[in-house]
Amino acid sequence: MLNKLSFQEHLSLGYLFLVVLGLVSEAIFYGFLDINYLEYVSILDALFSPISLLINNKLLFGVFIFFMLLTFFWIVRFPKIHEKNKDKKWYRKLYKEDANKKGIKVSKKSGFVFVVLYFLFALLLGFRLGAGINYKKKLTNIKFKSDCLLIFKDNSKLKVKKIGQNSAYIFYVEEKDSVVTATPILDNIKQIKRIKKEK
Repeated sequence: MLNKLSFQEHLSLGYLFLVVLGLVSEAIFYGFLDINYLEYVSILDALFSPISLLINNKLLFGVFIFFMLLTFFWIVRFPKIHEKNKDKKWYRKLYKEDANKKGIKVSKKSGFVFVVLYFLFALLLGFRLGAGINYKKKLTNIKFKSDCLLIFKDNSKLKVKKIGQNSAYIFYVEEKDSVVTATPILDNIKQIKRIKKEK
């Protein structure tokens, strides 16, 4: 199926996949914090959200790259190993003969793309679901520590725990509070400073 699509159609499908993934994963995360994220998001925010999540989280990025390499080996390299060894006795013991006859009918390219996209979807949704549950618990117990200093255009300052940010809004919790606030960046905030963690 994918082999029949043009380059432009591949790009359009990739664009649509990232937008849907970004919207769903962020809506799940902010839903736990009682925020309707769809009211604050643009298409570009949704598009770049999955990419930003992967790049900014080393563990998540590492797991994704490892799975991509594993999938590449399984779909691209394994059939070659299978063809080379299918008549050998030791290999037949490991691999059923019925499976040998059936062969691998799925296109390598299609198989690789679908498996990787499915894994990416599941990985990011699972990550945001877990993060949402964790943040909800911390909000309920008021266990957040400030990690950002917001400097507003009237030069007032506010120490907050930054929950997230997109192109237009910053989401944060004030010290000793349990409610997430969404503030427009352009009209209100002059500077966002990261507070160094105490050793």
